[in-house]
Amino acid sequence: MGDSIDDWAAQVAAQYLEPLGNRWKHVQAVAQVACALQPAFSPSDGAYLLAAAYLHDVGYAPELVVTGFHPLDGAIYLRSLGMERLACLVAHHSGACFEAELRGLAKELAAYPRERSAVADALTYCDQMCDAIGRRVTFRERQSDIHRRYGSTHIVSQASTRAYPSLTLSVARTVRRLKRYGISVS
Repeated sequence: MGDSIDDWAAQVAAQYLEPLGNRWKHVQAVAQVACALQPAFSPSDGAYLLAAAYLHDVGYAPELVVTGFHPLDGAIYLRSLGMERLACLVAHHSGACFEAELRGLAKELAAYPRERSAVADALTYCDQMCDAIGRRVTFRERQSDIHRRYGSTHIVSQASTRAYPSLTLSVARTVRRLKRYGISVS
């Protein structure tokens, strides 16, 4: 692989997501937040956070769709490349287990062990701080945007409602970590 894992991830993300317009803008914004958070992590964990930020939505790429559920499709792709930790982080980002359950894909998602770590929390934090077109937003604004775009009866909105307590905890743990390290992300 030659390049660092985060450089490699940025290249892969650009290859698959740049053609998707606003999805690429969102991913770039998420990666920008992750980059700002890296000083709160070891070099290895910081690199994985940034790589996962770049790849968290890679499952939206039409050529990678297997199940139609982007966290799982991204994880399938990453596992096929031997990138197990990234596959697991992508599989479970932003409370994906709640949507997987609603889609009848909980068993498939469970094949990817959920990492319960500051890195996993931070990935969710980064995703929740950027809207669908790459603007920085608050957690509440992100949640409102999801419900506005999809409507209250859509499976994504239903999953977001179910995931809200879990997402809130991930965001809060990350904010506490950032304060401990003196990092302000605005």
